[in-house]
Amino acid sequence: MKSKFINNQRKFIESYKKIGPYLGLGTQLAATVILMVFLGIWVDRQFSTYPIFIISFSVFGMFAGIYNFIRSVTKLSDKKKE
Repeated sequence: MKSKFINNQRKFIESYKKIGPYLGLGTQLAATVILMVFLGIWVDRQFSTYPIFIISFSVFGMFAGIYNFIRSVTKLSDKKKE
């Protein structure tokens, strides 16, 4: 009974070691977009140009977030192949 429990724990730990690096990628993508939106809101308030910087910073945040996401996934998959 005890050895079965220990084997299950080992499998659980190994699973988390494999998926661990991928767990934060979604949060990182969302944080990049949200940060750029808030930066766009702040710049628009400073210069009284309401929708221009929110839209442009949001689009830039989406592209930057997706680029960073793809770069991180390819780096992790290359590391996994080695």
